[in-house]
Amino acid sequence: MAHQDYLLGNSNTHLNSRATFWPVGLALGITPSSQVGRIQKFQLKSSAPVATLDYGSEVAGYPIFDVESVTGKIQIEVKYAEEFRALRSPFSDGPFPYAVALANTYRVETFEVKEPGWFEAFLLQGGVKWQSIRLLTDGAITFSSVGFKPSIPVTDIDHLPGTFECDNDNLNDIWKLGARAAGVACFEQGSQRAMWEVDKNGAFVRGMRSGLSPKGAFFQDYTLEFDTRIERGGIGWVAAHPLASPAKGIQLNLVGNLPAETSFVNTNTSLTRPNSMLLGYGYSFVNQTTLTSFYLDTFKLPFSVREKTWYRVKTVLSTGQCLAVFLDGTQIFNVSLRGYYIGGSSNPTASSIPTKGSFGFGGWQDQAGYFKNVVVYDSANKTTLYSNPMTNASEVIAEYGVHENYASVCLDGPKRDRLVWLGDFYHTTRIIGASTSRFDIAKETLQFLLDWQIPSGLLPYDPPIGYNSSVASEAFAVGGGGPLAGYEVYSIILPDYQILGLLSFANYVYLSNDLDFARKTWPKRHLQTEWILRQINSTTGLLSLIGAFLGPANGGSAINCALVQALNMAADVATAISETESASRYHGAATTLAATINGRLWNPRLGVYSLSPASPNDYSVNSPAFCITSGTANEPQAARFISALSPLRLGPGYKDSTQVNASDPATNISPNTNGFLLSALLSQRSATTAHTALQLFQSLWSPMLTNKETTTGASWEYVNLEGGPGLGLFTSLSHPWGGAPTYLLTEWGAGLQAAKGVEGFGYRNWIINPYVGLAMGLKKAKARVVTAFDGKLEVQWQVSHGKVMDVTVTAPRNTSGVFEIGGVRKVLSGRDEYHLKIEMPQE
Repeated sequence: MAHQDYLLGNSNTHLNSRATFWPVGLALGITPSSQVGRIQKFQLKSSAPVATLDYGSEVAGYPIFDVESVTGKIQIEVKYAEEFRALRSPFSDGPFPYAVALANTYRVETFEVKEPGWFEAFLLQGGVKWQSIRLLTDGAITFSSVGFKPSIPVTDIDHLPGTFECDNDNLNDIWKLGARAAGVACFEQGSQRAMWEVDKNGAFVRGMRSGLSPKGAFFQDYTLEFDTRIERGGIGWVAAHPLASPAKGIQLNLVGNLPAETSFVNTNTSLTRPNSMLLGYGYSFVNQTTLTSFYLDTFKLPFSVREKTWYRVKTVLSTGQCLAVFLDGTQIFNVSLRGYYIGGSSNPTASSIPTKGSFGFGGWQDQAGYFKNVVVYDSANKTTLYSNPMTNASEVIAEYGVHENYASVCLDGPKRDRLVWLGDFYHTTRIIGASTSRFDIAKETLQFLLDWQIPSGLLPYDPPIGYNSSVASEAFAVGGGGPLAGYEVYSIILPDYQILGLLSFANYVYLSNDLDFARKTWPKRHLQTEWILRQINSTTGLLSLIGAFLGPANGGSAINCALVQALNMAADVATAISETESASRYHGAATTLAATINGRLWNPRLGVYSLSPASPNDYSVNSPAFCITSGTANEPQAARFISALSPLRLGPGYKDSTQVNASDPATNISPNTNGFLLSALLSQRSATTAHTALQLFQSLWSPMLTNKETTTGASWEYVNLEGGPGLGLFTSLSHPWGGAPTYLLTEWGAGLQAAKGVEGFGYRNWIINPYVGLAMGLKKAKARVVTAFDGKLEVQWQVSHGKVMDVTVTAPRNTSGVFEIGGVRKVLSGRDEYHLKIEMPQE
């Protein structure tokens, strides 16, 4: 076959590689089971048709199978999941049509295996803990082994450059959650392969969320024509589809005659009926996840559509509301889009599907086919807008966003939202500094974001990894479609991510001391910062944004305090690279903004920073987090605000604000925002706040470890009120934004921190203060980080009999630091190892 779902190979040259993810447990039976035993060669047959494989922790890569023997006609259905129960769901924990993402949109795929040998799935699975293989046909198949060819760096979580260990095993395991999440979400350039194959026959596309052309971002009321040849099942395409979020468009699918000799026996003929055409709107045809999807209609074809036969498809959008599709000149349907209800109004006719946006090609699960000779023209005047034979591999793959990843980057999460989220990188940067030390990937991530910057200074909030920014930046910035058409989408969606992105950059420079990168990129970073400053309302003196993630966008305390922190840190970077004018401006703006926040948002009666001027009696988790860590709050204010947090406390952690309904069973707890709060609690260096922080570590992060069916060894995206995954099967169970404990336990549990300001960049100067760790009940701890000065900084301390603390510090000789606890303060300089015995104060 010219194209198949997998790549054939020689097991002797492939599967013996040490760089392979192997399962650690196996169960055989008639249904998936989490009660796994030891790994061994296994056979699937009618009496035991299902194998369940447990990988022990989150892995990612291209599925590989080593088949020892095949008896009879064999088709197998393979499911991939982070949470075990997804293996019992028809679509597992997918599909994930949010973005192309260079990974399989579907978490279920089917293979026909005709002979022994090893084969590798063509499409990537970005994040997996569990896998099932189900025999669909009579016969038997024996596997020597099954695993994943890694698409991420293979690391030993127990032997990272950065480490933390203490006498509380639960905290040790919690520290590893963020380290593993960052390790799986961050990968190297070219590690995620191109998803299309292009030759003289056109683009061969396997079932996936459609890849879109940025060249169609501003098209409206157009006609799209192309030639297509179904290789298996059917083909899919989209029209009037925005590039940037919310990326909901018109979904279309052509289903062939599904001949028995080439079709999979598990084909969903209820959805994809033979010889039919499907119409949908949104992200997909099924509303399995939180990505809103509408299945609108199915049209029976007037003739049989055969596989390996070329057909001409014409899709006509006209008058802002009409859609017609023709197949080889025969009209299949002609409808008014206003006749379909897509929510948002009690009057169905008022709900209109937009006809502006781009076009692209994909397909439903297990479908595959060719596309070529694509032409787009204005439906009214027939002016040609676009033409592409789809036979130039390098051009087509780059244009449709299915190119291998252009840079080493860190994603939001490995299985879903496989985009480079600007604001979510805040936690990832600091996790990297405390664990993997992959500053090379952190740096390239920051550069990747800057490459997408638009002239106003805005950075994208979630650029895709398979598009070239030089080609697609403008289209993604303003090529929305629907209600966002004509706007800078970057500034409409989550503009406070610009602040978190600035903090990510500053944290990277703080940890790495990469002043060359700071100098090189400063003009772009300065442009971004100036855009943020222009959003301060001249009347109120507070930020006024169009939208925000952290809290209210108009004068909210969280976004304003976050900006104070970002400005002060950016000023430190400016000082380090001799941008004195910028440093002075940013410090001055931060001081003025902090004063305004205290004057307009501090509520002395409640002892909190108000959510916003419009909600003076409400408050949030993010407000104390950033108002305390930014230094906006003084010590009495910080103490009062922390003491007022109890109304936000739910079972596992803190709800985002007083406006969240605690009685709603759909309410979730965010490890992301609770991570911000955790930093503020620990920074107070008091026994009370240390105890509160310990409780939060245990209540919110321990559930990520305790249940073998949900744990992935990585930090989660959301947690529900019962301590389970917070968005059901859609939840990312490997999300660095939930991994704050990794760097906070290093900084406060072991007490290893960089000194404040420029002098602490790269740990040139450092501080060891174990007080918070002791207050959390630790008797010993050790931690290690990589410095920017040719060596590692490591501290190890232990309290013996409650009286004497033995401390050992190793550090590069050209760094210096201070050990302090209580009234003891010792300057450590000029050596590479220090030994201290500290008499502990007696209570």
